[in-house]
Amino acid sequence: MAMEKTRIDRILLALDSSAANQNILRAGITLASHFHSQLNVLFIEDADLISAAELPFAHEIVLGLPSGRAINAAGMERSIQLQTTRLRKLVASAAQQNRIEIAFNVLRGNVARTLCEASSQTDLLIIGKNSLLQGKSRKVGSITRSVMSSVQCDLAVLHYGSNIDRPVVTSFTGSAASLRAVSLAVDLAHEDHDQLIIILPATDDLKYQQLHSAIEENFNIQQLRITLVRLSDNSTDQILRVIQQFHGRILLLESGSDFLTGEQKQALIAQADIPVIFLH
Repeated sequence: MAMEKTRIDRILLALDSSAANQNILRAGITLASHFHSQLNVLFIEDADLISAAELPFAHEIVLGLPSGRAINAAGMERSIQLQTTRLRKLVASAAQQNRIEIAFNVLRGNVARTLCEASSQTDLLIIGKNSLLQGKSRKVGSITRSVMSSVQCDLAVLHYGSNIDRPVVTSFTGSAASLRAVSLAVDLAHEDHDQLIIILPATDDLKYQQLHSAIEENFNIQQLRITLVRLSDNSTDQILRVIQQFHGRILLLESGSDFLTGEQKQALIAQADIPVIFLH
């Protein structure tokens, strides 16, 4: 018997101060339209930034000014209000152009903690990836790391500028979360000529056959063009190679640690320039 379709009824999308908000918003609208979800957009005014501006020694580094420029709380408040106004107009314009209802809310607080609290009543939280360039390696920013480790709903981490596209790549370990991931991937794959790539973890032959049978039992795979890829070891590098080999454009994974550790997931989203959705 085929598994019941995974539902995502409420989506919360977090905008920030970056120039990539238009792309992130477009991706959120794509997902909301596909799943027929209610879309809420949230901008969090960073209380930590405002507190820092109140310190007497706070300075903004400006190119050409050796001592920088003094920052004050009033100036920071004006800057934040201008940002909020711009985002409100951006959301209203996107809603009108796409003929979709989008609620826009503003909260103030610690960004990561407030995001996790606000997402308690939603099914999917969408955030943009904040990555730090460090030589040849990239690390996920502290807000992204904190949200990944604390959020209780499904989480989509978007590379700035990326779109929700196909082919779909997912993984299956037999856990309930990985069943949801494949269910969602099947739904998305139907819009891409039924093409779906399923990664199976490094395991023995008996477990591999059990996973293969579970996929056949839970999903109507006759209607899909499924490619099963069995890893030789459960590593970030191998998953990245699968994405590259099959030109994957979106990756769905379980959020638990049955397959990848927290550090491996962080490394994956730091290096994969495609949206990654983690399913609970």
